[in-house]
Amino acid sequence: MNRRIKLSWAMYAGLSILLIALALGGCTKSTTDLGPLKGTNYTVGIGTTDKLGDYLIEQNGKALYYYTKDTVGTSNVSGVLLDVWPAFYAENLNLPDDLDPANFGTITRRDGKEQTTYNGWPLYSYAADTGPGDTRGDGVEGIWFVVKVPFYTTMVASKADVGTYLTDPRGMTLYRVDFDSNGKSNATSAVLAVWPIFSQSNFIVPSSLNPADFGTTTTNGQVQATYKGWPLYYFANDKAPGQTLGQGVKNVWFVVAPDVTSAPSVPKAPLP
Repeated sequence: MNRRIKLSWAMYAGLSILLIALALGGCTKSTTDLGPLKGTNYTVGIGTTDKLGDYLIEQNGKALYYYTKDTVGTSNVSGVLLDVWPAFYAENLNLPDDLDPANFGTITRRDGKEQTTYNGWPLYSYAADTGPGDTRGDGVEGIWFVVKVPFYTTMVASKADVGTYLTDPRGMTLYRVDFDSNGKSNATSAVLAVWPIFSQSNFIVPSSLNPADFGTTTTNGQVQATYKGWPLYYFANDKAPGQTLGQGVKNVWFVVAPDVTSAPSVPKAPLP
């Protein structure tokens, strides 16, 4: 059954109005899962907008978000910020068929309270979202984004010492190097042993990024993702999400800022 039917906002006034709206083919700019109206009471469902596509929602139809200053398994939201971005917690998850329970988990926050995670990322609602279909929090300050379904293949993270940068879905930092050129990796096998390639060809990204800026190249027979022409790499010494130990190495390796200029046609640095 298709759980993403576009309906009138009047559906929240009563089931009889919902049935009339369906008969007349009424629609809105956004969608919410119909489970609660059928007595299923999903604790997490899927909403849809033309702009954002599919994303996670609470039972009340409001969007769920991730915070770029968090890391997988750890929430960095505290104090008054929680009044604006309440931590989401569902003790017993009841999910539609197209959400995998294995992707959800629970962490214990520093304040001792529990919080639900999706693919390891702590989930939040947004106080300014007042009703079903609201996604006002997406893109706020460039650090809050809805949680897309399917999940992001490339994400945005933020740290005080390096600013905003790209990561993989686990939060592992992605890098570029000045001795590459547009769409071409010049890394030798020895370099790749320390700086493994980020292999990705399908790009689902936060709304602050342009999917058209991503592409692929072939390096050592493998597909390597590019951003604005820059081939993307990991750093072998980064052992955990949120680490950026490769930043500035040999003054040619850098985290990939979303606003980085396009890769040059000629490398900016000689091969190592």
